Amino acid sequence: MHTKVMFVITRRLVIAAAVLFGTNHGLAAPVAIDTSTLDEKEGSDSRFGLGFTTSIAQRPFIGVDDQDTSLIYIQLRHKEFYIQGLNIGYELFEGDDVSLDLLATPRFYEAEPAFAGNGELDGIDKTRRTYFAGLSTQYHVRSVTLTLQLLADLRESDGNEIVATASKNFKPANDITLAPAVGITYQDADLVDHFYGVQADEVRADRPAYGGHSSSNYHVAINASWDATQHIRLLGQVKYEALGSGITDSPIVDEDSIILAAAGFVYRF
Repeated sequence: MHTKVMFVITRRLVIAAAVLFGTNHGLAAPVAIDTSTLDEKEGSDSRFGLGFTTSIAQRPFIGVDDQDTSLIYIQLRHKEFYIQGLNIGYELFEGDDVSLDLLATPRFYEAEPAFAGNGELDGIDKTRRTYFAGLSTQYHVRSVTLTLQLLADLRESDGNEIVATASKNFKPANDITLAPAVGITYQDADLVDHFYGVQADEVRADRPAYGGHSSSNYHVAINASWDATQHIRLLGQVKYEALGSGITDSPIVDEDSIILAAAGFVYRF
């Protein structure tokens, strides 16, 4: 595809993603499927794909049931610039075993009173979807990929997040990739306070004030892809996350772990 045409299409898709990102569909918080552990080095050749993912996920907030919703999925690569799902990145350095990227990635932590079925979140200020940005580095050692991300909230809070993950790709068939992963996410007190805290104006008789606590959350996941045809790639992800006490001690949280499952496809032009 001609480079100019690719960028015209991509610009329109990014605008569409921004509209989607700023709108709550069906009163649900979507899950952005993470395929970073599945990506193999494909050079810097330009390429483009478009698809969607659908997910179902537990939410830790009191009174909130499992939520399911969908997101678009964009795959674009042009030299050092790329979009993968809703992640936007720029490759600063790539060596044989290590790489360093600038990364912007969505975070769907939002909660709103309407999510709770019986008014459990009434009086809580609605939070919004946000983008984090920062540095992402990967180190490949003995067929294991170690990923470290240092990210800051750009929109909603002054919070920061550190994500460390170890993953390994397996290929049971030439066109199938499985990538189990384990990791830890550290969220500082500002971030936890914004998304899980209870401010003074949100207190009620059965909901005390809460804030100022950081949290370390542990997760295990398995990601999968299947190149069903030359143009169609199917994606899947199942993830279990154990939440740290900085989150679970919040009076608006009643779960100490969450499970999510997501699936989708991308058509590669």
